[in-house]
Amino acid sequence: FLVTKEHSKVIDKSLLAAMIAAGVSILISPFAGIALLNQVSSILGMISPLLIILAAVICWRRGFRPILFFLVAWTILSIGGLIFALTYRGVLPYSTMTINSFQIASGLEVVILSFALAHRVRILRRERTRIIDMFGKYVAREVRDEILNKGIPLDGEIKEVTLLFADLRDFTKLVESSPPREVVRIINCYFTEMAEAIHLHKGLVLQFIGDEIEAVFGAPLSLDDHPRFAVRTALEMRQRLAQVNQNLKSQNYPLLRHGIGIHTGQVVAANIGSLDRLSYALIGDSVNVASRIQEQTKKYQTDILISASTESLLGREFSLHKLDLTTLKGKTEPIGLFALE
Repeated sequence: FLVTKEHSKVIDKSLLAAMIAAGVSILISPFAGIALLNQVSSILGMISPLLIILAAVICWRRGFRPILFFLVAWTILSIGGLIFALTYRGVLPYSTMTINSFQIASGLEVVILSFALAHRVRILRRERTRIIDMFGKYVAREVRDEILNKGIPLDGEIKEVTLLFADLRDFTKLVESSPPREVVRIINCYFTEMAEAIHLHKGLVLQFIGDEIEAVFGAPLSLDDHPRFAVRTALEMRQRLAQVNQNLKSQNYPLLRHGIGIHTGQVVAANIGSLDRLSYALIGDSVNVASRIQEQTKKYQTDILISASTESLLGREFSLHKLDLTTLKGKTEPIGLFALE
């Protein structure tokens, strides 16, 4: 607990020597007599607690406040060991209290250290909660909870999901014409609104790529009717973008436009990365198709496009306009697209 090897190598080696001496004395006491064991115990009873107290003081000076419990506990133990040693040497008068002082001090030490342990557990729980909360800021809470509960297979799983890609239009011009701090504030405002819309409809933001958003519905947690949730999200994002633009207009900033592509299909979902860093990611042709559909919003001069595979699962809840078959970049077979009105 004191990590003496890091705080003081001298103390660490001294305590190790004391432990070895105690072990050797116990092993040879049947042959050398109990007197040797008593003598070694009385010496170690004075030296070891003092060394541990010194290590605790070093910890205290380095900012580890819970060590106060240990300082009190080992101080009491050292006093008890000193009284026992002095009594054994005849310096102090023999009595029930003095001859049993080491045992009494040990009992008090255990009681105090039990409080120290309870305090340490509380600190560890607070630290764990803080780390989990911080972890949830770097990855989605859903992914965080699934990782902590070991619910995400590291070797991957095939899932049918609905993917949503959203990309800002002409944002490069804004970057070139505005101070960096203002650009960051604008895009963070946009991302905040869009992420809230995605989370509101049970989606998961996988990553922000420059000025683009990649989101998924149906992973890592399964979600019934995920195509509907994705399309409802797109409509919510349209409304929120209008609100963002009202705020930008009042500050004389150029208005934002974005394109959204939605596609439903199978993907491989897993924690992807190196041994040092992993991220929850989706792999497969469906990811590329969703991204390519988002790019087609420029061609058709509309903000939301949906693939035929997604449209076939929606029913009649939404107003859709069927477009011509389109061959996406990198594909040979054309797919059907629908504009969300």
